[in-house]
Amino acid sequence: MLEKEPLEAYRKKTLHILEENFAHGMIDVDEYEKRVDIALNTSIEADLVRLTSDLTVIPENSPKQETPGRTAPVQQKQEDTIAGILSSIHRRGEWMPAKKNRILSLLGNVRLDFTKVKLPPGITEIDFFCVMGSLDLVVPEGIKVDISGLPVMGSIDNRIKDPLVPDCPVLKIRGLALMGSVDVKPPRRRRGWSRRFRR
Repeated sequence: MLEKEPLEAYRKKTLHILEENFAHGMIDVDEYEKRVDIALNTSIEADLVRLTSDLTVIPENSPKQETPGRTAPVQQKQEDTIAGILSSIHRRGEWMPAKKNRILSLLGNVRLDFTKVKLPPGITEIDFFCVMGSLDLVVPEGIKVDISGLPVMGSIDNRIKDPLVPDCPVLKIRGLALMGSVDVKPPRRRRGWSRRFRR
């Protein structure tokens, strides 16, 4: 009987049911995150019962619905600070920047690769302060770059063309490069090498 199960065991089962229903497209991201938040914080078993009362217990190994944006319900932080002080920091792969990012590069290097990042709609802010350091941003197609700043014996370079897609995500980049450099560039394209065979 479910009512005889320990609360933590039932909580774990509830979270599994929510995860499976989300993965199969039965509930959307907002509903999934709302129910998970309740499940993690409640100490009342009746709340756990209500969270899954309208959902289906999906058998294991059932094929999941492949829908863009469904694979990772990642929460975007409001603020984050990344500091490369006499060191090198590299963020790449599937990571999520905050809504407002403060970058400090002091005699170091910070490299942010947005190639596999799914930016949310709207503006993602990057405020940088480079002192004898460098900031490298790798930005793929489909993201608009809005950059301005003050180079003092340094450089700020943007090699990204404005996308033609309307309502695309925007990187708003502002800051100071004091004897430092900021470089915004597209991903490096792999070159195909052809072999020549001689008879």
